Amino acid sequence: MQRALLFKAILVAVVFAILVIPLKMIGGIVSERAARQQAVAQEIASSSFGRQTFAGPLLSLPYTEEYEEESGEGKQRKIEKRSVEHVLRVFPATARIDGKAAVGEKHRGLFKVRTFTLDVDVLGTFVLDGKARVERTRAGSRIVWGRPVISFALSDPRGLAGTPTLEWAGERLPLERGTGVTGLSSGLHAQPAPIDPIQPQSFPYRLAMRISGTQSMAIVPLADDNRVRLASDWPHPRFAGQFLPQPESQETGNAGFVAQWAVSALSSNAQQRALDLVDGRTTSSTTIEGLEVGFIDPVDIYSLSDRALKYGFMFIGLTFGCFIVFEIVKRLPIHPAQYGLVGLALATFFLLLIGLSEHIAFWMAYATAATACVALLGFYLATVLRSAGRGVAFAAVLTALYGALYGLLVSEDSALLLGSVLVFAMLAAAMVLTRKVDWYQVGAGEPAAPKSSAA
Repeated sequence: MQRALLFKAILVAVVFAILVIPLKMIGGIVSERAARQQAVAQEIASSSFGRQTFAGPLLSLPYTEEYEEESGEGKQRKIEKRSVEHVLRVFPATARIDGKAAVGEKHRGLFKVRTFTLDVDVLGTFVLDGKARVERTRAGSRIVWGRPVISFALSDPRGLAGTPTLEWAGERLPLERGTGVTGLSSGLHAQPAPIDPIQPQSFPYRLAMRISGTQSMAIVPLADDNRVRLASDWPHPRFAGQFLPQPESQETGNAGFVAQWAVSALSSNAQQRALDLVDGRTTSSTTIEGLEVGFIDPVDIYSLSDRALKYGFMFIGLTFGCFIVFEIVKRLPIHPAQYGLVGLALATFFLLLIGLSEHIAFWMAYATAATACVALLGFYLATVLRSAGRGVAFAAVLTALYGALYGLLVSEDSALLLGSVLVFAMLAAAMVLTRKVDWYQVGAGEPAAPKSSAA
């Protein structure tokens, strides 16, 4: 290899390494804007309402165990009355949850957060088999039942719109703030008439309410048999949690989605975890299994910009590779400074993309930034390569590269495959174009500079 070619390769490598700096700086801007987006979501959640989690109902039957205890001896002997407070927790036998969500957004400056309003009906039945298992401190003690409490947990009650209604055994009950049980502070509760759990009986219930929240809605299945159906006008749901919808019931399209879940208490730890929480055996609700629907934005401009930047090094490297092929095949000297200017123009594309995408749709921002960079580079390279045709040809190559990059961004599941095919295709093209080059003669002599015409 000739010294001139080796020296040129080293200079180009140095230019490429220097271009890492602006790409890293642009990456820092993307991270900063993404962090600001998350901060805005938290600010909106703290000032209005946040992500929502719903659980319930839970029936609490308080009772007092009363017994007599002797103390002392002889004349000091006396009988004292003792009482111990207990609570019997009962989960519903069935729960049918039917909800429909309307999705919108809240803005703060350039940033926005996805919100939803869910109209939900919760209905089912509590079944008491008459075999209530009560705790007794003393055999033969007397059990006195107190007034029961029906509890519904909601992570952010500020999202309640209007007045929820609860029907219990055909009677409408007023709801009060708070769950009425320890361990679950946020939610609603009601107090029906006293219940004697020793008698076999059933109690149908129905709760109708409207919930507003941001980004996602989670439901904890507390019944023995849970059936959940959620629908929305939002076409981009993200199903998460420990339970996914039944595949045959899931419908997703431009008009929205419909999904159904069927969860049995035999397949969920929700009941035991809820008991641990309300009875104070744990303070964390994160271990309770549930199902979740996220109302996501299909085009997250910051994640897409970050992914585009990850291909930025390859993008600049492929462009420099095309320059080198031009130099070798056409014997056109390109100065390292010109490499640097072209690299900076390519890096500026990503900065334009971020700035434009905060104001217009991502695809429009991408098309605008790509068109501007291709036009600039085509105009510039027409002079550098000493031919308008070569400038147009190089602009066409850049257009194909930008198109391939956009395909990588929008095809998340196939990004690795498409990227591999792109690199292979570019390498194959370089090998085909340079297959007859005598590398020992490359750089042996520089072509003479074109003579300037007399004025």
